Amino acid sequence: MRRVRYVDGKALILDKNYFLISAAHGLTEEIATNSIYDYLENVLKMKIMTSKRKMTTELATSEDKKYLELDDYNCLAIVSGRVFNGDGIQFEYTESRHRPDYFCFEDTATRHKFKG
Repeated sequence: MRRVRYVDGKALILDKNYFLISAAHGLTEEIATNSIYDYLENVLKMKIMTSKRKMTTELATSEDKKYLELDDYNCLAIVSGRVFNGDGIQFEYTESRHRPDYFCFEDTATRHKFKG
């Protein structure tokens, strides 16, 4: 599934989501317009356990140029993610392709003291 996100009225983010068919069987476009995770957790009874994300930069592809308003930019910030279920099986791969002037990364880490 591909979806273009608009910021300030401009097409600036291209989202791509891929699901493992055997893990997300029965997934339809109608379900996707509501909540895929609600369907996976409440209908298919999947336990969603882990998400791993990576941020990189890449040169813009022809697809990026087709869907996004890149102006003079030739590269994008890419946030890719892999999501795993309770059996350790990766069932989703996501990729968000951001125009660099609208990309922001913010992180919060909370450390809990180990009680041993």
